[in-house]
Amino acid sequence: MKKTGMIWLIALMCMFFSVNVWADISDKKTEPDIKTDYYMIVESKQGGIDIYAHPDLESAKLNEELIPNGTSLHIEGEVEDTVHSRTWGYVQYHGMYGYVPLDDCRPAQSRKEAIDSELYIAGRDHVDYNADYDVRAYASEGTQKLYQGPGEKYGEVPGVRDIKNGESLHVTQDAELVDGSHWGVTTVDGKEGWINLDDTEDAARKRGELSENDTDTKKEFVTMITSEEAELSKMPEATVTPEATEAPTATVTPEATEAPTVTVTPEATEEPTATETLEAAETSTSTEVPKETVASASEESNSLIPTPFWWIAAAAVIAVAGVLIYHFKKK
Repeated sequence: MKKTGMIWLIALMCMFFSVNVWADISDKKTEPDIKTDYYMIVESKQGGIDIYAHPDLESAKLNEELIPNGTSLHIEGEVEDTVHSRTWGYVQYHGMYGYVPLDDCRPAQSRKEAIDSELYIAGRDHVDYNADYDVRAYASEGTQKLYQGPGEKYGEVPGVRDIKNGESLHVTQDAELVDGSHWGVTTVDGKEGWINLDDTEDAARKRGELSENDTDTKKEFVTMITSEEAELSKMPEATVTPEATEAPTATVTPEATEAPTVTVTPEATEEPTATETLEAAETSTSTEVPKETVASASEESNSLIPTPFWWIAAAAVIAVAGVLIYHFKKK
């Protein structure tokens, strides 16, 4: 019993301390107080700065090495630390979101100044302003973006579609930045921007993601077909309809249409043509024949009317006579 009680006591104490620690972490701010959109360039006496999980020098550091001087940072938000009279900037660095102290940074007047600063610290040996070669896009996601600078922090070029795997891109400038990334300038849909040169077929082969058997021709055939080209390529296959239209030409419907020509109506019309009136009226106009036939038909109908009429009259007389006889007998 004592061992069981001690186990429960230890368990409760662990739960108590874990809840307190979690509460302390959750109280720290993870989102900026103010949304911003500008660039700062790192300038620190220590040669660089750190990026923190929270706007606090005591919080965990997200970087292994200092962010070097000259690196431009896109400040997406701010947090004011009134206790230490410090402003923190909310940034993205190497895919990580965190906070940097802005007192070790200077503002960039434009996006171009921020880009030029990073190209400067990269060094002329790592920047080729006169590049002239082609690459084929290849990203694990299947598509990639065109950015306004050498990094996702510069934002996407507006109004440009996604770049598909296998597309051929002409690079006119490239740069290997201090952070180890490799970027190049290209044009998509008439707009110039930067692409990540690590998302190319050559880079993927170096990483072992693509084998040498995956030739450019095969890749282009599989990935470069757009939706319009796919529809056009299907058109010849769908042109089997002319063969299907031969069925109506071979159908029995033409033979079946001969039935109206052999209908009984012509036989019925032979009777007026066979009458003596039609033979006698061959010299007359065609309009007189129908009139004589109508007249003969009316005479025949009139000759048949008297027979039932006399029967009806006789029946009426007999009925009247019966009524009169009955009446006189009753009297």
